[in-house]
Amino acid sequence: MRKKNLLLNLVIIFACMAVVLISSSNIFLRIKAIPILQEKLTDGLKRKTEIGALKFTLKDIVIRDLVIWNVTSEHPLYHFKELKIRPSIQAFVFEKKLKFRSELSPTKNFKAKIDAIGSYNFKTSDLFIKFRLRDVPYIEDLGTLYGTVRLYKKSDLKKDEAPTDLLDITFTSPKILLAANSSIINNQGKTEIRGKILAPFIKTDKYRFLSINSDVALVGDKLYFYHLGAKFYKGIFRMDSYIDLDNPIPPFAINATIDNMDVYDFSTNSTLVDRNVNGLCNANIKLKGAIGVTNSLYGKSWIEIKNANLWETSFFKGIAKALFIPKLQGVVFTDAFGALQIKNNRFYAENFKLVSKEMELVIKGSLGFDDTVDAGIKIRLKKELIQESAWFSKLSSLLLESAGWFIGNVKVSGTTQDPVFTVTPVGVGNILDKVKKTIDKVIDGLK
Repeated sequence: MRKKNLLLNLVIIFACMAVVLISSSNIFLRIKAIPILQEKLTDGLKRKTEIGALKFTLKDIVIRDLVIWNVTSEHPLYHFKELKIRPSIQAFVFEKKLKFRSELSPTKNFKAKIDAIGSYNFKTSDLFIKFRLRDVPYIEDLGTLYGTVRLYKKSDLKKDEAPTDLLDITFTSPKILLAANSSIINNQGKTEIRGKILAPFIKTDKYRFLSINSDVALVGDKLYFYHLGAKFYKGIFRMDSYIDLDNPIPPFAINATIDNMDVYDFSTNSTLVDRNVNGLCNANIKLKGAIGVTNSLYGKSWIEIKNANLWETSFFKGIAKALFIPKLQGVVFTDAFGALQIKNNRFYAENFKLVSKEMELVIKGSLGFDDTVDAGIKIRLKKELIQESAWFSKLSSLLLESAGWFIGNVKVSGTTQDPVFTVTPVGVGNILDKVKKTIDKVIDGLK
């Protein structure tokens, strides 16, 4: 009985000593270690760093609310809600490895969540992390991403080559397969990461890119993509762009071109189009703004669709009803081209043209991000369509003798889902004026 009591007392004493030791360690960590660690991180990262709490347990060291501020200390750039470091005596003494788990919670400018587990080899300076990335803003269509990060020293150095840190990153999911291989270099005292991205595919319900390759650079907090190329619906997509990550509302700029995109392939594989159409699309796009702020977007583009079969939509059927021309409902446009501008939450067209064998439409006006329409459409109709309309029958001979085409305007308002059409045959006055001038010339010639 005495032995049992003695053993029990020893257990209680050791437990109390452990509690005292842990408590003392946590008091020390809070008073001494946190300021020292904050200072070291601030010096190393060249930006203000704060630690909310530092706790030591029998299993691990826990860092809570590790906040890394942007360069100007205006707002948090990264916020680690909880970082768990799980060392082992064997690892420190023999293999010199460190295992940890971490979670990155939402910040002011980055709402994604990261769960990670990895290891660090002190001897070779090799960091390896496996992660799960969730709820990433602006690319929600990609769903949950899995991947790896490896930071290590280049081993096959050439003669007189300076030691180089290498950084490899992969992303995998059913919708993306991507690998980035880069080097960390010092350029005039500033750290830069430069490398290449290769991605066999990025597929969402809206877009599909294949065989992607690009040069990439992270200079300070600005991420650049140079000479990005990809297969895009049997055509080619090219882009140069940048995004400033050191900003709560990241500004960006894009300069892109599309060559010979198959419109049919796009229409049958993207939820952006609800009807099968065909043709070849070429475009160039220049766009800048801030991510998530639509009224900051400003851009210009040129779009050309040729050899096409476009569109039997309610929008064009509405024009047919407004003009009382039954055949117009089945008109197939073979070409579309023109310039577009993006500003003030709207798309603007100055002279965007749609061409068919029977007619031409020239669109001037705007389409809002809220689906509202404010546009005027100048229409040129051929004889066959005009003769189908009782509304124009009394004027058709005059119009055809003078120009061979009817010229009129249709004002469009409302929304694309519920458009309102108003017809104005402004071309009549011009044609009558031409007829009058022709007659006057004949009369002058007879004098």
